[in-house]
Amino acid sequence: MKIGMRTVKTGIALSLTIFISQIINLKSPIFAGIAAIIAMQSSVAGSFKTGKNRMLGTILGAVLGLICSLMSPTNPIVIGIGVIVIIHLCNVLEWKKSATIAAIVFLSITYNQEPGNRLNYSLYRTLDTFVGIIIATLVNFFILPPNFKDKVHFSCNNILAESLNLVESLIWKNKNIDINKELSRIKNNLKTLEDYYGTLKEEVELNICKGEDCKHLKNTYDSFKNIYDNLNILSNIDFDPIINRTNSQILERIYDKKVPYFDRNAMIEMDIVFNYHLKIILEEMEYLIEILNF
Repeated sequence: MKIGMRTVKTGIALSLTIFISQIINLKSPIFAGIAAIIAMQSSVAGSFKTGKNRMLGTILGAVLGLICSLMSPTNPIVIGIGVIVIIHLCNVLEWKKSATIAAIVFLSITYNQEPGNRLNYSLYRTLDTFVGIIIATLVNFFILPPNFKDKVHFSCNNILAESLNLVESLIWKNKNIDINKELSRIKNNLKTLEDYYGTLKEEVELNICKGEDCKHLKNTYDSFKNIYDNLNILSNIDFDPIINRTNSQILERIYDKKVPYFDRNAMIEMDIVFNYHLKIILEEMEYLIEILNF
């Protein structure tokens, strides 16, 4: 099994963190290392977001931990009440992903058995975390940062190929679409594409990538979603439709072959419905084929 780049970069970030911690004489390099491991995510934006959550939690836990440790150190009741206050504050401040680390830092400080060094211990824990986060984020940014453009392009090509195959089966092979199989694959790929869009949006907000990339992906996702929704409707139409002239021309342009002839004198209402949804699909396909150079 191939070792992933995120795994390699986690090892690099951890080594650098411990090395720098030793140089600047941090009291607890292990906590800096833990922060570096947690902060190494699949995207630069993910590292920044995780690091920010951990930093906020560390600061909150350190401040409240210092206050409670000065009031009544190692007191189980005070510790329990303090954790309740921390979790509630994280919910109120919408720092829900910071709650766990805040509670852990709070516990480590309130249970510190060295009475004369509680303030220093709180400051060191915050500094340790800060060092680990910064190093992990920088490593993720400068050492082969995740290339979402290639992943997005691969995912888009997969969805387009699946969609083209489904329409071909529907028109030329007289095959009904199996929602539980063919459409489910498109749906799963759409979910992946949606996740990529969320990541790109975060990276645009951090000025890591261009806003045009995010806008382009949003338009592409909307087109694929439109194709999926209309294919879903066609999958429930169980008869052999007459393809109108406009759709026939687009189909022949895309697939470079003649549309089959159906021996019926006139179009019925269901034919009109079928052609309406087919036209939407085909127009979106032509747009995607052009922009993706498919």
